[in-house]
Amino acid sequence: MVKKSKGNKYDYDFQNDSILFYGEDNNYKSSIDLDGIIIDFSEEDYLMSIEILDASEKFKVSKYDLLNVKNFNAIIKVTPENIEVTMKMKLSNRNNLIASSLDALTINSMNIPSSTQGIAVSC
Repeated sequence: MVKKSKGNKYDYDFQNDSILFYGEDNNYKSSIDLDGIIIDFSEEDYLMSIEILDASEKFKVSKYDLLNVKNFNAIIKVTPENIEVTMKMKLSNRNNLIASSLDALTINSMNIPSSTQGIAVSC
């Protein structure tokens, strides 16, 4: 079962090329950084947000395309050993949809409990 965040939104900082996908306001507990992909967890170990630094480079799209995100989906699988993130995004470019994806993996050094969680944004 995938726990999904509700009421999700996104913000893109064109100048700094960082994009933030976030859900409900919860009490912040901790963050993990997967080489410029920052995942925030709540006190209940729920996914709160995903921020991607150097987003155009990581997703291999232009910064202008990131102004037109149509949807974003991320699945975070946490095991006692690892945290695996799979992200998929569709962007609008001159009436065409561009699909892009990004994966990341790190060691679960913070001992976050095992779960599968997701965040989805539709614009």
